[in-house]
Amino acid sequence: MGPAGLFCAFQLALKSNGKIRTILLDRGQPVEKRGRDIGALINRRKLNEDSNFAFGEGGAGTWSDGKLTTRIGRNSETVRWVLETLVEFGAPANILWKGAPHLGTDNLVKLLRNMRHRLVELGGEIHFGTKMTNLKMEGNKVVGVLTEDMDGNEHCYEGDEFVLATGHSARDVYESLHKADVQLEPKGFAVGFRIEHPQAVINKIQYGDEWGPCVKTGKGLTDKANEEYFGSKSEHIAKMPVPSYRLATDKALDGVDGNVRGAYSFCMCPGGQIVLSSTNPEEMCVNGMSFSRRDSKWANSALVVTVSPDDEILKEYKTKHGVMAGLEFQREMERKAAELGGGNLTVPVQRMTDFVDGKISSTIPSSSYRLGVISAPCHEIYPEAITHALRDALTNHFQKQMPGYFHPDGLLHAVETRTSSPLRVARDPMTLLAIGTDNLYPSGEGAGYAGGIVSAAVDGVHVGEAILDNICGDSRPNRIEKSKSIGFSY
Repeated sequence: MGPAGLFCAFQLALKSNGKIRTILLDRGQPVEKRGRDIGALINRRKLNEDSNFAFGEGGAGTWSDGKLTTRIGRNSETVRWVLETLVEFGAPANILWKGAPHLGTDNLVKLLRNMRHRLVELGGEIHFGTKMTNLKMEGNKVVGVLTEDMDGNEHCYEGDEFVLATGHSARDVYESLHKADVQLEPKGFAVGFRIEHPQAVINKIQYGDEWGPCVKTGKGLTDKANEEYFGSKSEHIAKMPVPSYRLATDKALDGVDGNVRGAYSFCMCPGGQIVLSSTNPEEMCVNGMSFSRRDSKWANSALVVTVSPDDEILKEYKTKHGVMAGLEFQREMERKAAELGGGNLTVPVQRMTDFVDGKISSTIPSSSYRLGVISAPCHEIYPEAITHALRDALTNHFQKQMPGYFHPDGLLHAVETRTSSPLRVARDPMTLLAIGTDNLYPSGEGAGYAGGIVSAAVDGVHVGEAILDNICGDSRPNRIEKSKSIGFSY
């Protein structure tokens, strides 16, 4: 029930006038219960492996910055319809015109609840706490989804058409698909760390000494910390918005015969906090989020390096795991981070300057991560090619793009590995059916066809359109034309 699944179900229920019975299955919980599960994680270190920052109503994007920026453009009919639908259910109207719109977790929670109620009114059926364990196949046709609920009870949901929109953290789903001989393809992805600076440092870099003190969030402690950093209040009356940044290079040297890699910031959260995105306590992975006011004292972003499907660092994994090589590589990096953290969901950290110098940080600045951090040799986690490329990007590219960015109070948190899926469920570009199946439609980020909230929602709409075409024919009214996002990969 992330953006792809939710918008696909909504499209089917809305456009079929009740003729199609839409059933949504989600291993996680509705946002109200999911919020309580996340509270138990933050306050009592109790990780619910099926209801957390990654799984549950709204998908991983719910407890994030709620960014609505997208590489597929903002003026296509489908993108506009997705944004207008979000506004209809509670998003601020400014997302229709802002250059870099974001919702914030607080707005997303209300919006998702409203969409869920409307979907039920349209005849949709929703089952939370219902984890897919396998597909029931008869030849090339899916005849049912085998599931298990929170009490261990098993059930099979039958249907005519099946949409797979499980998100990129549902690794057990990939394994089930692989066993069912559904065609999977390796795709490029990126791995690295989540970097955190004091927000005041970013304010100074982006606005300078004159306007940096003018950043106002309305939160007393945050605004006071910003004024103290600059040493004085600004003489200007204007209130400046909390600034963000975006960094990228395709020329980061990886130390292997002059090879270069792409390195970039991703999912930058101004005024945000770092959160746990692990779904298994033995695997450490972090992400960033912020509320709509972006009023914390920290700014965070992923800093990642690209890994191609035929990358030399995956050679050993390919030999052992075949098409699942990228997924197993991610897992191993997360396990290394968990070991360095010492368990108990503690995150290993390192000053960015010490990461470049290859030494453990003797002291560390404060972190927004609430389950605890520990100084560790984070430079030892990744293969040398990844580490070398990130060092080169930090010192020779990002520091030049944003003078002051390479800062001793910049703190790397290990690890950020789930920027996108390392696998794609192969599908026909015209019918959107999984290759070799008669009625299975892979969709969204987990299937390898989206890279964020908007593109995932758009892909879900297009899958809904494909199903409606299949059932009702091309002559049906109110058809949304397929746009460039068909086959889009991130």
